[in-house]
Amino acid sequence: MNGRTALIAVSAATLLGALYYFNTSPSTLTMSPLTSNPSSGIPGLEFHLSQISRSPPSLLVTLRNNNPTTPFALLKWNTPLDPQAANLGLFTLVDEDGKEIPTEGLKVNRLMPPGAEDLVTVAPGTEEAHEVVMDKPWLPERRPAKYKVYVQGTFSGVWDRYGGDLGTGDLEAYVDSPFHGRAFESNVVEMRVE
Repeated sequence: MNGRTALIAVSAATLLGALYYFNTSPSTLTMSPLTSNPSSGIPGLEFHLSQISRSPPSLLVTLRNNNPTTPFALLKWNTPLDPQAANLGLFTLVDEDGKEIPTEGLKVNRLMPPGAEDLVTVAPGTEEAHEVVMDKPWLPERRPAKYKVYVQGTFSGVWDRYGGDLGTGDLEAYVDSPFHGRAFESNVVEMRVE
């Protein structure tokens, strides 16, 4: 057996072993059911959804800072405040029959470091709102229709200070921000489509 044949044999054995392991091992990746109360991995921050239009179907996403003393500066990337939010797979839609509608989860290339337009500051006791139009091709064409909608994901970068206090180094190292990777989850809202 020459070296090339041996390399192919070892690679094939490794691949088959990995496939066997992943197909026979019990899965530890499970989705937790959505609770009835909105929650946040950052105390004081809460996403709230409400419908503002039926045609085209549009949701108002509001991020509230209920913390009485702490401001939060957050990177909008991969949150409902992201201009690409409807394309990122953050929203879960469930139809009247209880069937989840597959949504797009597009990968978006970002320019580094994040710019000022990629940040939002939510001062204590205030809120930031953003409209998300749900007129994407993945939404079923059946009209009229009703869906239960909620959003969940993880924050890319959040700091417990005002955005103006962040330097370029902070933005370049957003994965080192104090609340990077913390989960967010909204309320469930009924969205009507006409």
